[in-house]
Amino acid sequence: MILEIQNLTKSYGKHMALNQVSLSLTPGVYALLGPNGAGKSTLMNLIAGNIRQDYGKICYDGKTTEALGREFRRILGFMPQQQGLYENFTAYRFLSYMASLKGMSRAKAAKEIEWALEMVHLADNRNQRLGAFSGGMKQRVLMAQAIMNDPEILILDEPTAGLDPKERIRIRNIISEIAMDKIVIFATHVVSDIEQIAKEAVMLKAGKIAAVNTPEALCDMLEGKVFEAEMSQGELERLENQLLIRNLVKRDGRLIVRFLSETPLVGVYSSAVRADLEDVYLYYFANGKGAMA
Repeated sequence: MILEIQNLTKSYGKHMALNQVSLSLTPGVYALLGPNGAGKSTLMNLIAGNIRQDYGKICYDGKTTEALGREFRRILGFMPQQQGLYENFTAYRFLSYMASLKGMSRAKAAKEIEWALEMVHLADNRNQRLGAFSGGMKQRVLMAQAIMNDPEILILDEPTAGLDPKERIRIRNIISEIAMDKIVIFATHVVSDIEQIAKEAVMLKAGKIAAVNTPEALCDMLEGKVFEAEMSQGELERLENQLLIRNLVKRDGRLIVRFLSETPLVGVYSSAVRADLEDVYLYYFANGKGAMA
């Protein structure tokens, strides 16, 4: 099971949304990270077949997705970011409708719907109208329609956007549970949601891949570049233009500052700390400049 993306390129008029993107994906969770406009949605929609590339190809197990056609769409699950739900439908009716679009028989649809509702912990809400669902419950219904028919490739566009911490953890756990034998592409701005579950993180910037590696390896790249220091407000104002500041905490009139820098500060005591994936994100994408100068 391998999804190969080869030199994928897509433009909208004069705007280059994707520029020669190549990836090789096997079962596991791939975090797709980048600011708005980086090309994440374009990449996901190209894989899903919602739009066509200008150049390059997408292959699954050695065959192009165009050649596979309907066969590829049958093994693909897609969870869009927008909650385009029919508010008057019950959860069960909505999933029945989606099952029919996927070409399932009634007997198979009944089994898949029951399984999907159990997976997303909505079995007791099957007959409740979607208009009465919370944001988190709506996200779980969208997750349910994506995982029906046991897809081999699962594309999730901001599945935790706007959710409270409890719902984010619930969605994350669902993804971890179903990802053992699937290729899962998880686009998100909530970096903490994927740090523990991602096989690799793909950093996408201005339509190109800035980096791709395991979260651990990406964090290792920043060894000796992430610091914490205690300083006064005056010291912070003097130094802030020189630093990529990750976090500020005020304590007893002093500031604890977490920042990225190529070298330790001069004149202010700072200690190196272990980088996490949010530090990596800041390193590549802060202020649109990418890595530190």
